[in-house]
Amino acid sequence: MPHTATPAPEGLRARKRRATENAIEMASVELALELGFDHVTVEAICERADVSRSTLFNYFPSRDAAIVGRPIPVLGGEEAAAVLDQAPDDLTRGLYKLIFASIGHAHVNSDVARMRARLAAEQPAARRVGTILLVETGERLMEAAASWLRAHPELAKLPGEPEREASLATNAVYAALTVMAGGWLSSVGDVEASEADFERAMAQLRAVI
Repeated sequence: MPHTATPAPEGLRARKRRATENAIEMASVELALELGFDHVTVEAICERADVSRSTLFNYFPSRDAAIVGRPIPVLGGEEAAAVLDQAPDDLTRGLYKLIFASIGHAHVNSDVARMRARLAAEQPAARRVGTILLVETGERLMEAAASWLRAHPELAKLPGEPEREASLATNAVYAALTVMAGGWLSSVGDVEASEADFERAMAQLRAVI
């Protein structure tokens, strides 16, 4: 069954899972800031987060992902198409919906985001890994967008150039999310990414280009 663009309200199980995920992320980034990115061990993360090794790897594919964030498991095929179909006249909005449909919720831990921003600014090794993960996610979004455009050429803004349009739309979404992140970094605890904020950021982006 295709995922919807708007995740269902969180139940107790989902909240507990997110709390564990937040604990692992907080522990990982704190240790990286204290010890240096290359010196953080899986054992140290598990001890500080009070989780087992198997739990850590159930949530994150690697030590690096726990520290800087993991690639978003972008939906593909019919699932991605069903989400993008909900914004047929605005590919950027469709991609925004796809990102959070893929994540499964629209919550952002501002404390983790703030510490990761500091880590990237202070430690080039962490910044390089984080950039690689962002690129991987971007490639998956572009693939989904290009596939959707090929299936719906009548909706293309750049007829005959689905890959180029997908690349431009994905990078525009990344730019808008970067603007939105400024608000998240000044918050405390969990915040919810809103489509209205995204639309404002996109309007500002269009105003300056």
